[in-house]
Amino acid sequence: MSRQKILIFLGSTRVGRMGERVAKFVQATVEENGMEPILFDPCELPFEVLRQPLHFMPNPEDAPAWLKEADEKIKSADGFIIVSAEYNCGIPPALTNMMNHFSPASYRHRPCGIVTYSMGIYGGVRAGAFIRPFASELGIVTIPSYVGIPTVGEHFDADGTSKTERIANNVNKLVNEVGWYAKALGTYKTANPPPS
Repeated sequence: MSRQKILIFLGSTRVGRMGERVAKFVQATVEENGMEPILFDPCELPFEVLRQPLHFMPNPEDAPAWLKEADEKIKSADGFIIVSAEYNCGIPPALTNMMNHFSPASYRHRPCGIVTYSMGIYGGVRAGAFIRPFASELGIVTIPSYVGIPTVGEHFDADGTSKTERIANNVNKLVNEVGWYAKALGTYKTANPPPS
């Protein structure tokens, strides 16, 4: 049986962002749990300000190859994890811009875990509260587990090593729950194809 593919969306583009540290730790945790992590980083992929999503292009076949490849990666993922900062009490525009490039049909009926962080004491929980309905509108099933990381700079080294056992355990729980939901939903979908 092939490994589950878990696509990780990194939401921040700020210089000196802490999200890279958190995303590296999430990737390592996914790998340690026998799954295959795939990272979508808006600083690495050439996402421009969204003018026309892939599914609204007059001829999607004319879309750039990297965008079509990214869409196929989303479609083939078993589950998702969103790693996000909190910008002005909300979702970073780089995250919504990146994810809105693709049709809800590319995401539908797969689970998603949410990990937020902040430099302050609230751990990005306000962004997390907005990410749930945003993900739902894309057809994603958000799982009950949630990780909010306050004072993020105190908890991760630059290489993504966690310095806090409690946070490491919480991320591990979330990753395992995404894997469980991915397997459960995938098994059910195979036996009972979703309605069109």
